[in-house]
Amino acid sequence: MPDFGPNWKYVRDLAEGGQAHTFLVVSTTDPTETQYVLKRLKNLERRERFGREVRACMALNHPNILRINAYGEAKGKPFLVSEYCSGGSLSDQKKPLGGPLEILSMFKTICEGVMFAHTNNIVHRDIKPDNIFLRSDGTPVLGDFGICYIDEDGACLTATEEVVGSRWYCAPELQNGRVDNMTSPTAADVYSLGKVLYWMMSNGRIFSREEHRTDAFLLGKNRFGSPEYELVHQLLDKMIVADPHKRWNVHRVYYEVERMIRVVSMGGHAIALNAKQWCSFCASGNYRVVVDGVTSGNPLKAREEAQNQFGLAAAAAGAARNPMWLIMVCENCGHVQLFRPDLSQKGIENWQR
Repeated sequence: MPDFGPNWKYVRDLAEGGQAHTFLVVSTTDPTETQYVLKRLKNLERRERFGREVRACMALNHPNILRINAYGEAKGKPFLVSEYCSGGSLSDQKKPLGGPLEILSMFKTICEGVMFAHTNNIVHRDIKPDNIFLRSDGTPVLGDFGICYIDEDGACLTATEEVVGSRWYCAPELQNGRVDNMTSPTAADVYSLGKVLYWMMSNGRIFSREEHRTDAFLLGKNRFGSPEYELVHQLLDKMIVADPHKRWNVHRVYYEVERMIRVVSMGGHAIALNAKQWCSFCASGNYRVVVDGVTSGNPLKAREEAQNQFGLAAAAAGAARNPMWLIMVCENCGHVQLFRPDLSQKGIENWQR
């Protein structure tokens, strides 16, 4: 039976990690016998860095980051003690995580933990379903900061020869396993978060590199009309990007997820001409574009078409000299949706195919 000193009592073995042995333990001074996870370092050459990183992560006091309770040493072997999440990791789940709204809400809380770490100059570098744990109430927490990058007064406290990240989730700039390629350290976590979001939405699927828009991995391929899938893909377009400088930061991702939850909750649509969407009236057919002054780049032609089919040119004459109409009609019931992208706050780029 392992000996962890006088303060911790062994209960049973847990899954063995790459850098540590893990055990379920209880505190010898706690009459409630609350269970914890004790991770004992394998490679003693990592002792100094292990201690630095544990102390840094103990300062990350956030509801969506795994709580580190203690750090010590027994018989010359360093260990850390963290909270025990009885729900296991995301990858341990045997059933779907819920519907799109439930998944987006869970993902938003994961982003909160990552935002807090980044605000405190810590980059996880190994975000994946195996390292996201569920408390008994279902709250997700980010754990296993064993290979994190700590930026403290401009100094990197993590050895550059350390192999980092899972090959399925790590950013391409880390594909050779070297931290010295990190020109934008926090962007690596955003890339991994994008892969995790896809994994959650697809019920456990994953792909190599930037393939979420390919036919084989398109979310909701056979479920057109569900706006959440196109909304998620639009977000992934800003996260799963090869160039780290073109990725959104985690704060922008968080607020975009909030917006997506609002859109889906209110029965909104994804703004995209390439996404088939259910008619909001009959809920049986889908819309097709009949007047297109957006992608055709010819607002005069669009005005003529609108006048010929819908008598709208005169009505728009006072609003703009060359109104840019986008008109869609349900193929089943004929319900009409009218848009003036040239008058929208963000302009016509929202509607590009």
